[in-house]
Amino acid sequence: MAVAAIHRLPQHLTRRFQQVCDSLQNEVFAPHDIVAWQFALLVQVYEAPGTDRTRLAAAIGRDTSSAGQALELFLARGWVEKQVSPEDRRATTYRVTPAGAAFRQSLGPAVAGVAARLLAPLSMAEASSFLALLARLVEAHEAHARPGAARRPPRRRTPATAARPEGGTP
Repeated sequence: MAVAAIHRLPQHLTRRFQQVCDSLQNEVFAPHDIVAWQFALLVQVYEAPGTDRTRLAAAIGRDTSSAGQALELFLARGWVEKQVSPEDRRATTYRVTPAGAAFRQSLGPAVAGVAARLLAPLSMAEASSFLALLARLVEAHEAHARPGAARRPPRRRTPATAARPEGGTP
């Protein structure tokens, strides 16, 4: 089904494209009980060994709490090891273990397959342009690409709203 002209806004199309990406990636990662961003974290640890949780989380655009939970999962599965940072004894850094490297490598072809499926409707030149433009947009808007940037602030109960029954009017 074609996308209606009224829905040809970048914010709508990127959300829909993200749904497609998530669906295809889930086929690869669900059997391993992980999600795409967790695999991205494992790849980031592999690419930048000896990095602390805060920098790893920032590199993949996740909050440090979620990244910490994923790193604990990786530790339990033997995919990463942690060590005290030589620069700051209060910080912990992470490295991929041989088991983690093997797991990463084993999923490489499937991850590449998802990328190929996503870009299949485009010619090679179009796919290259699309990726370059997408990277340029993300880099230009990096200040807004931080964890929690789109969340609404929590509602604060004021004395006036506290007196109302939940969902009711005064």
